[in-house]
Amino acid sequence: MSKKGYQISGTTGIDQGIEEAISFGHYQRNNAKQHITGRAAHNLPIDTASASESVVCQPATKKLAEELFKKWNDALQTGNAKNVAALYAEDAVLLPTVSNLPRTTPAEIEDYFNHFLEKKPFGIVKDRNIKKGCNKLTDAGVYDFEVISNGKKEIVPARYTFVYKYRNNDWKIVHHHSSMMPESK
Repeated sequence: MSKKGYQISGTTGIDQGIEEAISFGHYQRNNAKQHITGRAAHNLPIDTASASESVVCQPATKKLAEELFKKWNDALQTGNAKNVAALYAEDAVLLPTVSNLPRTTPAEIEDYFNHFLEKKPFGIVKDRNIKKGCNKLTDAGVYDFEVISNGKKEIVPARYTFVYKYRNNDWKIVHHHSSMMPESK
């Protein structure tokens, strides 16, 4: 192991010469029990502005992910693009299944659904993976879309990612990526 030292990003003000092999965020390994993360000279916090507010995290669960997907799928069933687009945050990004154009404004998202809803889509989640955070929920997995194409019902297997954030007392989609499966069965 090299004895060469490296400055760790975000650690300005920390005396890194106290001991070799320090794991920032933990106690020093020599049992000194001197906690070093987040403190600079004179024991002042570094890289962190003081705040007088607190954050309350909304519960993010698998059940919530299921409910949010159902809400989105139900909006598709209305056939109204405005209803679907209303579920997305103002700054949302939509990387849609059947368009090469990333949609980054409410008008672009609504425009995409104006065309997509002509196919009468209905989504069925086959497998999902949930990641939970404070006022954030990521639901990624595989779904099938039943669509009407040339007057016939067709099943389009796809993968998806929905990222939801809790804003202004409501869960909004901030990122949605959907793409057809690259390998045919």
